[in-house]
Amino acid sequence: MDYRLYGFMIGDGIHFDILNRRIYRLTGCRSDKNITFVSIYFNETMLKLFLYLLKHGRENPVSKEELFEKIWEENNLSPSTQRLWQVLNNLNNKIRLLGLPADFIKNVRGRGYIINYQNVTPIYYKMSELHTLCNNNDAEINLSD
Repeated sequence: MDYRLYGFMIGDGIHFDILNRRIYRLTGCRSDKNITFVSIYFNETMLKLFLYLLKHGRENPVSKEELFEKIWEENNLSPSTQRLWQVLNNLNNKIRLLGLPADFIKNVRGRGYIINYQNVTPIYYKMSELHTLCNNNDAEINLSD
């Protein structure tokens, strides 16, 4: 049976939904009648960068050069250190709004960037269930290795 990456669970209540280009937190408790839903959407470059780091940077740092190649050059964009810093800074600001630590994406000096958080779990779905998740072709993000 063929499976495809749907997203990631981060900590106890943060979900990264690749197809819908968002990260969200759904909070509430059983004794409380209130539920809080916070959702943050990503632009294309930010989405690809975050996804690439979650896939490849949880155990070892990903070099700046690798990010330039995989995120910028393979998508016909011009890479630069300034642009990488800008996207990472904006990304960190967004995920901090959900309660993730300021160093969730950490720069390991001279080695690259790493996900500095232990509780990150990939979520997969069966390809036969693809039509129930999304009906349009442009929603699928292709970041195959």
